[in-house]
Amino acid sequence: MGIFGSSNPVFEMLEQDHSKVKKLFEEFEAAKDSRTKQRILETTLSELEVHAKLEETLIYPAIRKKIHADKIMDEALEEHHVAHTLINELKRGVGKKGRYEAKFKVLGESIKHHIKEEEDTMFPQAEKADLDWETLERQAMERKKALLQGPARRRARSGQKAKGLRLRKAA
Repeated sequence: MGIFGSSNPVFEMLEQDHSKVKKLFEEFEAAKDSRTKQRILETTLSELEVHAKLEETLIYPAIRKKIHADKIMDEALEEHHVAHTLINELKRGVGKKGRYEAKFKVLGESIKHHIKEEEDTMFPQAEKADLDWETLERQAMERKKALLQGPARRRARSGQKAKGLRLRKAA
């Protein structure tokens, strides 16, 4: 257990994001109609993009400097790369009939694996590091707020769909 007991403010925020996307993947699996699945898919991709940007540009670099665990950090970034590839393909509608949902399911499995590794390995090591967690939390919250208010989010809220982001029906 680190200096924050069981609740480091940075990891608490990330773990809330993790719980949210895991729940979205579960809701997608349970959804019966394509309109509901489409809404869940769009929300999930948006949440993942914001979360990944926070980790890649702010949180991972801060952690990497302090824990000197290149293998863990490199693997996390490669998992992000795979997620970005699948996200981009889903947004562009890449995939044959019937494989669109399969692609989203594979993304979910990859994300769940990534979350487990972060929470079980990276976070415990990083929590022991001499890092200014309060400053990192403030920066992360400000950055997240800015990302959530970005142009893509405004378009999504106004009802415009991302090009190609339509759930394909199974064959």
